[in-house]
Amino acid sequence: MGFFDALFGYNKPPQAKLDPLFALSTAAITFETELGWVPAGRSGLVLHPATSQDYRETEAELQQLLALAVRETGSVTKAETDEYRYRWLIFEDPDWDDLVELVHMAGQTLSEKGYGTQLLAAVFLFRREPPEKRGNSLYLIFNYKRGKFYPFIPLGREQERDTAGEMQIYALLEGELPWEKDVSRWYPLWGCPI
Repeated sequence: MGFFDALFGYNKPPQAKLDPLFALSTAAITFETELGWVPAGRSGLVLHPATSQDYRETEAELQQLLALAVRETGSVTKAETDEYRYRWLIFEDPDWDDLVELVHMAGQTLSEKGYGTQLLAAVFLFRREPPEKRGNSLYLIFNYKRGKFYPFIPLGREQERDTAGEMQIYALLEGELPWEKDVSRWYPLWGCPI
């Protein structure tokens, strides 16, 4: 931010922080061995879509790039818009490293094309093994603006979450991932399409 921006109160939206995603490669082992959470082979990237022609061209280019990557990995990818009009790129792949790489590649491509400020979050789905009655889905959410992770475990009831389970995950994996320490920023993603 320049001097005049600060003087006149203009803020630039923060650029996306992409590199912390690679910490997921080793963290998945701890999720499974220490906590019983297994990667479910699904992830998503959510962004606030721009309406310009340039953005539509960028998304088409990204879809072509993803189609090439999918041929190599055997992954499945699709795009959809949710009820709040946020754009989701959804990925399916049983190989954890391929899943992380696809999300990173999509985020990096959008960022390089000038849409890094549109990136909101990357979401990775885990399932509890063996299943329990409370919260069998864990969404590990990466906030692009802050470059931090946080857990979200929805319960079966309407908009309730397992905060004790989330805090346990945070405590056990604090040294492995860059965590969002301010729990007021642990925003739930109700109705997450992954």
